[in-house]
Amino acid sequence: MPHRPRDWHPLRTEDPYADPTPGSPADIRTGRRTMTDTAIEIRTQITRLRALSDGTGLKGDYADALQDGADRLRDKLGKVADRYEAVAVKVSAWAEAVEDAQHQTAAAHRAATAAHDIITPLDALPEADLTPTQKSDLDHARASLIRAQAAFDGAVGDYESDARRLSGAIEDLLDDSLEDSCWSWTSNLLERNAAWINEALEIIGWIATVVAIAAVLIACAPTAPAWLALAASWAIAGAEAATYGTALVHTALAATGNGTWADVGLDVVAILTLRMGKAAEQGVTAGVDATRVASRQAAKDAVSAARAEQSGARQEIARELRNRSISKPRRQFLEGRLKQMNREARAAARYPTQHVPEVSKAEIWRAGGSRSTAVAEKVGAHELAKHSANPAVQAAAQRLNRSAVKNSAAFAVGTGADLADKGAGSSDLFDGKPNLAQYDDGKQFFKFHTSWVDPDSAPTAMAGARN
Repeated sequence: MPHRPRDWHPLRTEDPYADPTPGSPADIRTGRRTMTDTAIEIRTQITRLRALSDGTGLKGDYADALQDGADRLRDKLGKVADRYEAVAVKVSAWAEAVEDAQHQTAAAHRAATAAHDIITPLDALPEADLTPTQKSDLDHARASLIRAQAAFDGAVGDYESDARRLSGAIEDLLDDSLEDSCWSWTSNLLERNAAWINEALEIIGWIATVVAIAAVLIACAPTAPAWLALAASWAIAGAEAATYGTALVHTALAATGNGTWADVGLDVVAILTLRMGKAAEQGVTAGVDATRVASRQAAKDAVSAARAEQSGARQEIARELRNRSISKPRRQFLEGRLKQMNREARAAARYPTQHVPEVSKAEIWRAGGSRSTAVAEKVGAHELAKHSANPAVQAAAQRLNRSAVKNSAAFAVGTGADLADKGAGSSDLFDGKPNLAQYDDGKQFFKFHTSWVDPDSAPTAMAGARN
């Protein structure tokens, strides 16, 4: 049977220089030029958006919003242009791979056709009728056909390897932040709903402030019912939870460029002062307990000291009482004297008071809005006044006072920062609210994307270098 080449690969073409057809190198290069031209046009539009975002000649209430929108669109178009340019480079490389494969397979096809033309007529003759020259030509033709087939297979294998490599590189370029990744989805969701989210956060902030002030007012009322105090404690717990939630939402808004990091900083201050206040109140509780323990021990020590001073007189009275010959009036006198000495020893001791002292509203405010802290401060001062010379009572009272000062400082810093922000800043709920423009401008200075949080901010131009 005649030796025939294997079926040719779809890359084969009778004329590698024929007019371009779909999928040909020329057609691929045309697509590459189209992508490059598109990237150039996008770059032109980016330049125009940059001029718009610079705010040249823009005035009025719309200017800030228009500049911000131009900035966002410019960044996104820049990523699109980077993608077009990077993919165009890979498509150009693919066109070269296709062209090389077509040249090699066409050359192998021509060599195989020439060998086939020699083999077909000679192979039809009986081998005995072949001349030595014909036999030599037949052997050379068969060897040439084998080499052509091997060259063809090698060209196809190289093409398939290049195709896998380049298609993988293009897929990597397409698998970037322009897709709807989890971050992109979240960022777009926050961007679309930023207005009402900020309004909701402002409402929550005002509720938390009102709850905190109401809790202080309830603490200042000495006759507040128990259920009202319990409700206030639950409301404060809810306000604390809302503070943590607000901090998370503000962080997400700031990271996506829809909020300012200044709000995140204020939330951090609120959280730190909350934690500091809780720790300080625990220190106050521990301090007042330690002060009472030290005061009780000081009282016992005072009794022991008084009795030690009376020990000589007690011993003399005891020896005289052991004498049974003393008269009854004398015995009664000595026993009375012992009772008097016991009363004097007990009078030297000043045991801790167990009653709850009265505190004024001013004292409660100074104690950070906490009635328990104000009461503890007064108890500590009272016990220190009774045992001012006792080192243990002095140390416990000092620890109590330090915790009380920390609680007051946390209350003052947290409340002051919150009220200052609400008083000086603008409002998303009330357009006519008075505010300081310099304060708002300062907060807006901290409104920016962060590349370590936002993967979309990473320069996509590095994608070409990566591949």
